Amino acid sequence: MEYFKLRKPDSYIVSCLKEIPEEPKGIVIAIHGFSSCKECATYQMLLRRMPAAGYGVIGIDLPGHGSEESLLEVLRIEGALNSIEAAEKYAVERYPRMKICYFASSFGAYLTGLYISTRPHEGRKAFFRSAAVNMPSLFVKENPTQADREVLAEMEKNGYYDSVIDLGKPVRIVREMYHDLETTDLFELFAPEHYGKNRVMMVHGSDDAVIDPKAAREFADRFHIPMMIFDGEGHSLSDHPDTPDLVADLAISFYNME
Repeated sequence: MEYFKLRKPDSYIVSCLKEIPEEPKGIVIAIHGFSSCKECATYQMLLRRMPAAGYGVIGIDLPGHGSEESLLEVLRIEGALNSIEAAEKYAVERYPRMKICYFASSFGAYLTGLYISTRPHEGRKAFFRSAAVNMPSLFVKENPTQADREVLAEMEKNGYYDSVIDLGKPVRIVREMYHDLETTDLFELFAPEHYGKNRVMMVHGSDDAVIDPKAAREFADRFHIPMMIFDGEGHSLSDHPDTPDLVADLAISFYNME
């Protein structure tokens, strides 16, 4: 495994890692979830399984995440999409004519859905794990509680607040990112064929307490996306020891399909 850095046109740095087998048959760009990072268990699973199946892995830290340079960039939707684009550009230039795929978890799946819908791209297969298809609703509440109103007041006063979604390390949400979420509904913007035909597959846990499986099912049904539900699994899809490898098996089979 190799750690490396990418510089975006706006001069921000994307902290990355990669594991590429000899003569790969494809490159998987991995996009982690909210408050996660490139050292997460999902990336470790991909680094273990994908190269053995012939696929290289390029994983990134999203802005405001991790412990390296990516942490220094304030989290915004545009900046996050720029990071995915930088990783894909690197893959295309370093491994020309190679099949590009995406493996995206939770918030990363929300971003990847936006990415393939709104920007030219080379990848044509996207695997969504515990996709946060309704990500804005986790922050922009229709019926805010008193605690929600206090958080919003803090944001208006200071220009930011540190998120309390219990997924890992707190992530700073600036006022502008909150407004990004207010105006970026994946249900409205998802257009997987706008820049070329994309195939998407989803997996989700039946007991996901972070992203309601009903929202994931509604999204899958609306856009005719095949989705597998893992009974008894939560958001991490790792409550049962065999599940991460079953998810990897599904992703590999999906990537191998013509």
